[in-house]
Amino acid sequence: MTSIGDTLREARHGKNAALEDASRATKINVDILEKLEAGEFGQLAAPAYTKGFLKLYAEYLGLDSQAIVQAYLHSQGGLRREGLQEQTEVVAQQHRRTQELQLPMRRIVFAVAAVTVVAFGLLLGKNLWKTHRVERPATPPPHVKVTPPAPKAGFEAYYQPKSSPQLLEPPLVK
Repeated sequence: MTSIGDTLREARHGKNAALEDASRATKINVDILEKLEAGEFGQLAAPAYTKGFLKLYAEYLGLDSQAIVQAYLHSQGGLRREGLQEQTEVVAQQHRRTQELQLPMRRIVFAVAAVTVVAFGLLLGKNLWKTHRVERPATPPPHVKVTPPAPKAGFEAYYQPKSSPQLLEPPLVK
């Protein structure tokens, strides 16, 4: 029994067409056509796209497209619908394996909470250290002469005249 890829390759050779010719005619990328002929369906996009690529390519080659698509579905264990996405059984198993490798949400939340608490504690400690440390005046280097500040009086200077000035009127001349 020949594989799907072998069937496609033999039909293309029988038509004397290059991959580039098939790519131009079907509008399917050459890399995708190579993977279809190699039978590397797991390296292609979602199974729904792979079905479409196989159907277009088989029609271009003059093969029974329904038989090719059915052979593909049979080789992949059939299609199953999960949500809005169609998946083959092989892709579904790969998807389950990747989900098993993911961390549970509870651990992620715990790790984020722990990092947040530690960061908050460090910031709080830094602020407390700044507010409670004693401010010491900076000591000048030994070669700098420091003059002490002038002493401050215990009162404020305030001038009050002893008597209020009186306005002198000019003498009256008669």
